[in-house]
Amino acid sequence: MNRQNLKYAIPRDSYAFVTLGCKSNQYDSAAMAAALANSGMVSAGPEGAGMVIVNTCMVTGPTEAQCRKEIRRIKRENPDSFLIVTGCMSKGASRSLSEMAEIDLVLDMEEKGKLVSTLGILSGEDWVDWPDVPAVAIEGRDRGFLKIQDGCDFACSYCVVPSVRGSSRSLAPEKVLKNIKNHLENGVEEVVLTGIHLGLFGKDLTPTGTLEVLLNDFLKQNISGRVRLSSLEPLEITDAMLDLIAGSGGRICRHLHIPLQSGSDRILGLMDRPYKCADFIDAVNRARSVVPGIGIGCDVICGFPTETDEDFAKTEEVITSMEIPFLHVFPFSSRPGTKAASMKDDVPHTVKKERAARLRKRGRGNLAAFMDSLVGEELIVVPEPGSVSSSGMPALADNYVRVVLDEDGTVPGHLVRVKCEKRVGEILSGKILSGDRAKDTGKPIPGEHGR
Repeated sequence: MNRQNLKYAIPRDSYAFVTLGCKSNQYDSAAMAAALANSGMVSAGPEGAGMVIVNTCMVTGPTEAQCRKEIRRIKRENPDSFLIVTGCMSKGASRSLSEMAEIDLVLDMEEKGKLVSTLGILSGEDWVDWPDVPAVAIEGRDRGFLKIQDGCDFACSYCVVPSVRGSSRSLAPEKVLKNIKNHLENGVEEVVLTGIHLGLFGKDLTPTGTLEVLLNDFLKQNISGRVRLSSLEPLEITDAMLDLIAGSGGRICRHLHIPLQSGSDRILGLMDRPYKCADFIDAVNRARSVVPGIGIGCDVICGFPTETDEDFAKTEEVITSMEIPFLHVFPFSSRPGTKAASMKDDVPHTVKKERAARLRKRGRGNLAAFMDSLVGEELIVVPEPGSVSSSGMPALADNYVRVVLDEDGTVPGHLVRVKCEKRVGEILSGKILSGDRAKDTGKPIPGEHGR
């Protein structure tokens, strides 16, 4: 196909997105999907869509390999589709993608907001980081997503993200607040605030801002519903942030994802991480002290170059002693162009896998203990659509615990108060309390207390 004349050959009836990677990628896909829908196209499954857009991730080698596998699978199962690839790989691996016969167009990350005009479907407003209406709904979920920050100014030795996402940029605070309000006033009662490095929000603006100021301004708005924060670095978990969560009456979810990466200060130094293991421990302890019942998650990399058994033992000890319930574990994989790529990858792959398996097992034990501690407690959950089973409707609690509701008839996306009755595997079984909507019960949301 002549890629210089794409607008004369593309199908204009239906589209599908296949998204891999982080919540920011999910947001970008939803924003592009909204633009296609506004142009008159309809959403379909990848197996039957006229156009399929694969939004890629390259944070690890296995993830990049998975993206390539998905590209080949999609074209094999839907050979007549017009296949577009965007996301981080479109920037960091554009040459190799252009050589894949399955791909009709590689759309640079910086061009994602020009999708419809690039394809000649619609002439209109293009965007770079955010569309004119930044808050979006992600198909299959009744939680709103709002990317409020993109890019990263850090230079961790293993991370390719800054080179493909660029430096930190923030959405104007007034637009953030306006779009949170629009979401919450239109039937969505949880909005996820996401970013590549969320803690840098506002640092690039004039005048500069902070995430704490933004959240405080949100709490001043007289509107029901809640926001959830994505990842924050250990040194970004300030006392002011914890006070806001604790005093929010449930309007800021009791959930923090705090990257650890390693429990060894020596390895953290080689990673060029700007904190010590003690900083992570301090952040978790302070969070649990100020916000009882808070859900804590973290990321860990296993097998970073020169990681010894002693280094790994320190990581395992932190995960075990701190009882981290939500654990994301990644075996180290060298990323092109990073400082770590020049280091000798001297930890055998089998050792990386074994260490990762040990940590995941620890994490499952921690999660079970955390959920057991919640039996008999009340939680505010948001039911999720499309997953109703004979056992009830799945839902997500404010502290990130998965709950199955004891009855149907709830409205997806609407906050519901439940009492946790028992743990079944990695899910809690919850009984809906009187009053379907949480805000109709007249009771404070769990976690409403001061510092």
